[in-house]
Amino acid sequence: MRLRLLRWLLLTYGIMAAALWMGCRSVSSTEQSFPPSASVLHLALADDVPTLDPAAGYDTASWEFEQVLFDTLVRYAADSNDLKPDLALSWDMSPDATTFTFHLRADAYFTNGRRVTSEDVRYSIERVLNPKTRSQGVQYFRSLVGAEDFVNGKAAHVSGIETPDPQTVRFRLMQPDPIFLHKLAMPFAAAVPKEVVERWGEDFARHVVGSGPFMLKEWLSGQRLVLVKNPRYFIPGKPKVDAVVALIGVNEELQWLKFEAGEIDISSIPPAEFTYVMKTPRLKALTIHHVTAVTSYMGMNCQMPPFNDVRVRQAFNYAVNKRKLIAILNGRGEVARGVLPPGMPGFDPEITGYPYDPAKARQLLEEAGVPKGFSPVVWLTADPTMLIMGQSIQQDLALVGVNLVLKPVAWGPLLDAVRQPNTTQLFLLGWGADFPDPENFLEVLFSKKQWGANNDTFYYNPEVEKLLEQASVVADLKTRYALYQKVQRIIVHDAPWVFLYHPVAYIIRQPWVHGIRLHPLRPARLDNIEVSPH
Repeated sequence: MRLRLLRWLLLTYGIMAAALWMGCRSVSSTEQSFPPSASVLHLALADDVPTLDPAAGYDTASWEFEQVLFDTLVRYAADSNDLKPDLALSWDMSPDATTFTFHLRADAYFTNGRRVTSEDVRYSIERVLNPKTRSQGVQYFRSLVGAEDFVNGKAAHVSGIETPDPQTVRFRLMQPDPIFLHKLAMPFAAAVPKEVVERWGEDFARHVVGSGPFMLKEWLSGQRLVLVKNPRYFIPGKPKVDAVVALIGVNEELQWLKFEAGEIDISSIPPAEFTYVMKTPRLKALTIHHVTAVTSYMGMNCQMPPFNDVRVRQAFNYAVNKRKLIAILNGRGEVARGVLPPGMPGFDPEITGYPYDPAKARQLLEEAGVPKGFSPVVWLTADPTMLIMGQSIQQDLALVGVNLVLKPVAWGPLLDAVRQPNTTQLFLLGWGADFPDPENFLEVLFSKKQWGANNDTFYYNPEVEKLLEQASVVADLKTRYALYQKVQRIIVHDAPWVFLYHPVAYIIRQPWVHGIRLHPLRPARLDNIEVSPH
């Protein structure tokens, strides 16, 4: 998932900030309807949630709420990448990883009162594949037998999704895919009721009906989002609060002030306050942190001179002082030595990457014939912290005779520009894993098939293409990861990125808040959070 690095660092897995408004705060009519004994978790969001439709959401803000409004066949454990039963009580995978059979639980109900069946699972996947839905999740299910005929309007259903009875659903793939289970854990695969979706059409996001621990009570754009407990949820004791009220449009500075005043349950930690928090034992004890499954990088367009010369790309890697960048972030990061973040399956600890070596950088630039005073342009978002980071890189490159020019732009124009060939020489971006497999980094970001999509460096190496194609259908994970490690070593040598750092995300909680568990890939689940009396 493409990430705005500053927002990822500050907002931490989608938990923007949780606020328990006390005293004489104004209370909406919705909150007034809650019984006096209700346990209510109040959240304060800087921006509105993009969508609550699981077929449409592809960002951490949407997924934070979608994952508690809906259920998928399988889900991740609260703080690990282990898959657990959700709508499916059990499942079977064929030895060649081409057939997956799920046995659904009988006690899962949509909040409109209807039981969830295998037909709902099939409809939901077909809805993602339907071109009219315009879902970005389509890429994860095109390997189903019959998917192309369905997408092209040649078949009424995907033949590779079978529903022999209401509690059984079977998926047949055209080729082995040992990580298909993880794709089914993405919110794209959440079960939705056909009758409700067809009633509301594109407005389903405002009237969502799922089977998760919460259900939507109210969503007023720019004001608040209200979730209430689903009384028929199939996991006893979940959720741990009766309601969630998310106020919208509360900036980070105001959130922090409210935390210090005791009005905030959970908060991100602004850079200006981080040192103070970590030097104060009482506050430090209340922090929670995790190395993210994210890699931040400076991309180099491999088709634009002089970055079509591997020596230039390697020189830029040696020239940038990554530890200085982490110091700017108050230590909230780990130096990236390759593409994959620590904790990702296939991560290779023996890859050493590019240490800070300005002399080596100058030597490589001279060998490549790059003139002194070369002035490339780096595109980056206009966030203040990103600008400081850009200036740090600018200073490093000046020491090796490169006059880096900063071009701060808005997020949308940056994404549009990097996808166009011969437009951006350099750019600062980040990528976070959608599921725990090297394919989600190496195939998505470095295959020639992804030119104009996610391969923003327009990198191409025929050996990499061959290995990627070979690895994608290998069911044995040990062999699969070994192939991907070969791929990563080649990519690190070819250096289409300046490998910068893996962010370490921090939040801080009040003593009365319990159950927050950060996940490597997903926003922390709201149904695990408990607010005790205080």
